[in-house]
Amino acid sequence: MLETTRLELVPLTHEQMVLYKNNPQGLAEDLGIKYEPRQNDPSVAQDLEEAIGFWIMNTDVYRSSFKWYTNWEIIVKDKNVAIGGIGFTGPPNEEGKSMVGYGLDIRYHGQGYATEALQAMVAWGFSHESLKAITADTPLMNIPSHRVLEKNNFEEVNRDESLIHWQLIK
Repeated sequence: MLETTRLELVPLTHEQMVLYKNNPQGLAEDLGIKYEPRQNDPSVAQDLEEAIGFWIMNTDVYRSSFKWYTNWEIIVKDKNVAIGGIGFTGPPNEEGKSMVGYGLDIRYHGQGYATEALQAMVAWGFSHESLKAITADTPLMNIPSHRVLEKNNFEEVNRDESLIHWQLIK
């Protein structure tokens, strides 16, 4: 678990990821938090479904290093409720890079939670000697996500017709 001023980030085990997909209320009970159904941005529904499949498969295969492959639930401490998730796409590759992604319930946008969660994940990632750089991709029009990355010192490295590619070097 990681802790910030307002948040706790809890890496979900394989079993918890299965609950995340099939029984979110059961996951909340397992984590000892209040259950609040998520209101996710509909434009990310397909990406989220793909991510859930990735998390479930890889937390099962890589149980000893699951923290690199899972969703870390973002929990607001004073409300004791999960508001979103953040995580890496795996341990550093041969170049020492790993990609980070995050998403919040739309009711919690614009309150600095994503910035705070990303700051904690960056610190955790860079605490591993093998991680030299963190990358991220954002849709061109997702200005709030661009701001989250900029506040965490990520720099745009290039863009294509649909995405901006970001990087933060250790």
